[in-house]
Amino acid sequence: MEIFINGEKINIGIKNTKLLNVLEKIEANVIKHGEVIVELKLDGEMVDGKSLPLNKKVKVLELTTRSHREILIESLYLLEPYTERFFENFDELEEDVQDLTKIIEMVSFVEWVLGIVLSLKEATAIDLIYTDYNDYAQEFKKYAEEAFEAFKKEDFVELLEILEGAIVPLVEDLLINSKDYLKEVLKEESRKKFLN
Repeated sequence: MEIFINGEKINIGIKNTKLLNVLEKIEANVIKHGEVIVELKLDGEMVDGKSLPLNKKVKVLELTTRSHREILIESLYLLEPYTERFFENFDELEEDVQDLTKIIEMVSFVEWVLGIVLSLKEATAIDLIYTDYNDYAQEFKKYAEEAFEAFKKEDFVELLEILEGAIVPLVEDLLINSKDYLKEVLKEESRKKFLN
């Protein structure tokens, strides 16, 4: 089996070419380097983690990885357009509070933004630069969890109250500060690449 990671052919030093064993070894290596697998191709065909053909003989395995910071940078670039969509959904929900598609989309947005907020804390030095960031992250997490709980209970009135009263101002704060956060993350990523 030929193995390529980010276009570079590698030898992982494994005799057993069973797909599951190979993927476990590669994943451990990728995680050790602080990266995440974002794309997997088997014999030129894209596959996702849910539908891996574990018993199939594979000749070429190709992986694309990215660092947590690279994913975070992309997310910060996408924050503004996704936030606009979130607010559009919010406005449209005033007409139909039971529109489940919009509610699911909004809850998914909150979950995605929570990931950004927590990643900024875990994968960068933002909390060292901005002394109030830890409090902000804890507050966002608290209200996001309350929103998820209301969603699970299908209490959409409570969910919208949490979104409007707590999440919206927190998202607005993140949006206001996102360009500054992005500059810091880009600086950190360029330092990392310079050191490597």
